[in-house]
Amino acid sequence: MLVLLPPSETKRPGGVGVSIDKLAIIWAALDPARVEIFSRLDVLLESPETAIRSLKLGKKPDHALEAMATLQTSPTMPAIERYSGVLFEALDYTTLSEKAKTRVERQLFIQSALFGLLPATEMIPDYKFSATAKIEGLSLKSLWNQAHEAVWPRMVGPILDMRSESYRALAPIPPRESYFVEVLDAKSGRALNHFNKKAKGAFARKAMELGIESVSDVPEIAKAAGFKAKLDGHRVLFIIPPGF
Repeated sequence: MLVLLPPSETKRPGGVGVSIDKLAIIWAALDPARVEIFSRLDVLLESPETAIRSLKLGKKPDHALEAMATLQTSPTMPAIERYSGVLFEALDYTTLSEKAKTRVERQLFIQSALFGLLPATEMIPDYKFSATAKIEGLSLKSLWNQAHEAVWPRMVGPILDMRSESYRALAPIPPRESYFVEVLDAKSGRALNHFNKKAKGAFARKAMELGIESVSDVPEIAKAAGFKAKLDGHRVLFIIPPGF
């Protein structure tokens, strides 16, 4: 079974001195979409004020502007190490066993708004570009939806989709054996935010350590991660207890 994660808005800086202009990122079918975004970013970055607004770079945008201006020549690191938000802290890739890291290479994928679908160990630079970024004259949803049509058939096996709604919308999985995850509070039954990400990271960690072959493995893996999981058709519900 394949496990699909969203990226993180926060990222670790640095990397090794091998940039993406020296690397061939997997799935050449996605290259035209990547080139289209990169070329439009080059134009957008000519006006820093417009770029800050369009890319939602916040009140201290200098680092993000520099990262975006040097995308194709800056150092890289594996995506699963680059992302540093709550989900990836809970997953804690560097402390996984060697067997789990081997599963990561085969089974774990991340959806990026800038690069498209990525194996978790793909080398990427630091960047600031989310699913809600706006580039005038470009629909990210249309661009990535069409680009991924050639990629989904190459994904062999069922998919556990733990992406957020905004990233699922960028590249919906076509009809096949896939399951999307919702994270709910055990007491209120309401959707969670911070603990949503923590639960997904904790589950992904246990899935890689214990192994996941089919959706029937999900409840036992969730139990090991500290919560319950229920299967509801093509939905998987993570039920998070108080104090998780």
